Amino acid sequence: MKKNLLFLFIAVICLGMIYSSPCSANDVDNLIDKLVEKGILSDSEALQLLQEAQKEDAKDLVKEAGTDAFSLPKWVEKIKFGGDLRLRHDTQWRETEDDDYDRNRERFRLRLGVKAKVTDTTQVGVRLASGSGYQNTTNQSYDNHARGKGIFIDRAYASWKPDDFFKITGGKHKNPLVTSSLVWDPDVNPEGFSEHINFDINDRINIFSNLGQWFIEELDVKDTDSDPALLLFQIGSITRMSKKIKVELAGSYYDFKNLDTLEWKDGILGDKTSFLGYNNRHSQQMIFDSNGKLLNEFKCLEFNATIKAKKILPFPFSIFGSYVCNIDADIDKFINDGIDPGDSDPDKLQAYAGDDRDSGWQVGVSLGNKKEKGDWYVKYFYQVLEDYAFPAVFVDSDFHGGGTNNQGHYVQLRYFLMDNIQARATGFSTERENESKDGQKDEDRIQLDMVIKF
Repeated sequence: MKKNLLFLFIAVICLGMIYSSPCSANDVDNLIDKLVEKGILSDSEALQLLQEAQKEDAKDLVKEAGTDAFSLPKWVEKIKFGGDLRLRHDTQWRETEDDDYDRNRERFRLRLGVKAKVTDTTQVGVRLASGSGYQNTTNQSYDNHARGKGIFIDRAYASWKPDDFFKITGGKHKNPLVTSSLVWDPDVNPEGFSEHINFDINDRINIFSNLGQWFIEELDVKDTDSDPALLLFQIGSITRMSKKIKVELAGSYYDFKNLDTLEWKDGILGDKTSFLGYNNRHSQQMIFDSNGKLLNEFKCLEFNATIKAKKILPFPFSIFGSYVCNIDADIDKFINDGIDPGDSDPDKLQAYAGDDRDSGWQVGVSLGNKKEKGDWYVKYFYQVLEDYAFPAVFVDSDFHGGGTNNQGHYVQLRYFLMDNIQARATGFSTERENESKDGQKDEDRIQLDMVIKF
């Protein structure tokens, strides 16, 4: 008992010496050595005192440096980094009017992002992605004998959320809409402004709305300041029918403004990077009047419905459907008022016999989870998309090689090897929805993916 008291007394003295002067650590070492020699302290007791002295000495050094060695600076805590890498094998089998061919590609997708919460209500985000710069794909094929690959700005935005029920975002940002691949390829990140509003009616019903003012083209034209743009409005609801079933509904209106400011110029429809050229190459003939102004118009309605269920089957499942219609598509007007500028021939539309080719639909089902190691997930749908239902430049680039005037099956299987590593297999069996304009084009496609998130 006496020895324990003596040890405690010596420990207090040693620690006091450490706090008393910057050079006391050496004195403590010498004192402890003397006490061991005289048999007052055992080796284990001496070691314990030395360890305590070293801890206190380290704390002094940290204080002198003016920071805490065991925590990160405050600004670092406000930043989140993330990304993903997808490795893909892609095979297409296509049958055309003139030729059949197989195409095999090895591809990758790389995305790197950062988000910074600059205030309690404001966030800034940037994401870089691989690809060729097209708005509806970030895939990069292995080609050009191992040349370096391009990186593009995929997102660059700021969002302000003063309350849970309201958020406004500006810049190149994630598509905020409740929608489907029938209308929007998931790689499309619109440019402009979006507003989101939501509130709870009661414990079971939530009402939301999305508004958007998105830009399509910026024209270098002296006689107009009316650039093509998209004004959109969406309203929807989420209803919890029970603890097991949830229903999500959404209706959207898309008003593509000032498309008639887009003019025909020699060879413009051959430029597949432009709004006009891409649409024309992917089943939407761009038709011009005698003044060279675009006749095509897009004012589209979209409806989406999803029923999600859990704890009914051994795994979660959902049933979903989408419908889109361009209420301003008018084949007869294209034929009557259009001219043939050399790139596009309105007479070819006679084969549609007055059918405006203005709608599309998708219906499908999904099964399983996609959250953690061991989860599996299956998704299937069938879709039909007519020529002028929605601008081809924005729809799924993988389904029938992109664009409109297609129909067919889609199925995807996922298995989570780890929480952040997935193996995927995706299959397409598609064909021309109407072959009267450009002949038969059927396509089967398989994509095998390994997706790693970090």
